[in-house]
Amino acid sequence: MNEHINKHSIFYFVVLLLLPFLAFSQNENKSKFDKIVIDAGHGGNKPGAIGSKYKEKDIALSVSIKLGKLINENLKGVKVYYTRVIDQDIDLYKRSTVANKINADLFLSIHCNSSTNKSASGTETYAMGLGKTENNLEVAKKENAEILTESNSIENYQGFDLNSPEGDILLSLYQNAYLQSSLDFAAKIQNQYSKNVPMKNRGVHQANFVVLWKASMPAVLTEIGFISNTKEEEYLGSEYGQWTIASCIFRAICEYRNKIDGLNDPIPEISKLIPEEVKEQEKIRQQNLLIAQQQKESIEKERKELAEQKAQQEYIQNKEAANKAMNGKDLVYRVQFLSSPTQLSLSDKKFTGLEDVFSYNEKGSWKYTAGLFASQKEALDYQKRVKETYADAFVVAFYKGKRVSIVEAKRLESTTN
Repeated sequence: MNEHINKHSIFYFVVLLLLPFLAFSQNENKSKFDKIVIDAGHGGNKPGAIGSKYKEKDIALSVSIKLGKLINENLKGVKVYYTRVIDQDIDLYKRSTVANKINADLFLSIHCNSSTNKSASGTETYAMGLGKTENNLEVAKKENAEILTESNSIENYQGFDLNSPEGDILLSLYQNAYLQSSLDFAAKIQNQYSKNVPMKNRGVHQANFVVLWKASMPAVLTEIGFISNTKEEEYLGSEYGQWTIASCIFRAICEYRNKIDGLNDPIPEISKLIPEEVKEQEKIRQQNLLIAQQQKESIEKERKELAEQKAQQEYIQNKEAANKAMNGKDLVYRVQFLSSPTQLSLSDKKFTGLEDVFSYNEKGSWKYTAGLFASQKEALDYQKRVKETYADAFVVAFYKGKRVSIVEAKRLESTTN
C-alpha cells in the first residue's frame, strides 16, 4: 500500500516540478521563423515498416531530402537541419535534442504507416499528447518500440514505462506548451495532403511519440501513407509521389511561417514545386498505364465475344443433340440447377459430372439444366443426384423446345396418350 502511495507521490511531485518549466517555455517566443529540423524516421539496422518493394527508412529519407531542397530553394531566410542524411540509426531521444540545441522553430518527423490490414490507407499527422483512441496508441507504440534496442534506455528516457498511464501523462506534459501550435501545423499538413495526394485524409491526432519528447518547439510526426497498402506503396516509392508529398509539407510550412511571423508571402503551387522532368516522367507513366488498361479491356472484350460465340455454338449443338436423343419427342423433362446473368460455356467447371447440360434464356437470365428424360419420374430420380451438388435443383418441362409448367406438361401427356 505504501509503495503504491509513494509511486503516485513521486509521479505528482515530478509533474509539479515540470509546471514552472512549461510556463516559462510557453511565454518564450522567438521573433522570427528561421530554423527547421527535418527528421527522417528510422534508419540503419532499424528499417521501420517494410513493404513488398520498399522500406520505410528509405522513403522517409528520400522525402526529407526533397523537402529540404524545396525549403532551401524557396525560403531563403529559413535554414534546414536534418537528423540524418544517410542510412544510419539515430536514437529517438537524440533527434529532438538536435532541434533543442539549435533553438529550432519547428521539428518535423516523417514516417510511413503500416497495418496487418492490407486495405488500410491514408495519411495522418500527430502532435504530442494523450492518445484518445486505441489506434493512436498502437501507432505510437509501434514507432516507440525502437527504444527497446537502444543502449542506456533507462537513463536516456528517465526510466519511463511508456505503456503506463503515468509515463503517458508525463510524456505529454513536455509538449504541452506547444500543443496548439503543433496541432495547427499538423492541420495545415493534412489539409495539403487532402487537396493534392490521392489518399484518404485520416486527420490530425495526438499520441505520445518518444521522437517528439522534450522538443522545445512545435513538433509533429506525419505518416505519409501506408507502405503495407500495395497501391500507396507504389505512390510512396515513386519520384512523383515523393515530390508531391514533400511539396504538400513545404506548402504547410509556408502557411505556418506566414501565420506566426505575420507575413503574406505567396506560396508556390504544387505544380511549380515538382521538377519538370519528374512531371514529364509521370505523364509518360500515366499514358503507359492508360494504354495498358485499354489493351487489357480490348483483350477482355475479345475474350468475352469469343466465349459468347462458343457458348452459342454449344447451345445449338446441344439442342440438336437433345432432339436427336429423344427421337423427335415434343415433350421432355430436365433438372434445372443454376441461373446466371451471363451465358456460360457448357464446358465450364461448374458442369463437371452432369449429363446433357442444356441452357436457355428466360427474361434476360440464363438457366442451366442437366439430364434429358421422357417422363417426370425419370427426371425426379436424376434430381436426387443433382441435389448433392445443387441443393435447389428442380424438375422442369419443355414442349417443342419451349419451357412449360409441370401442370401443362401433365395435360399434354394426357392428350397425346
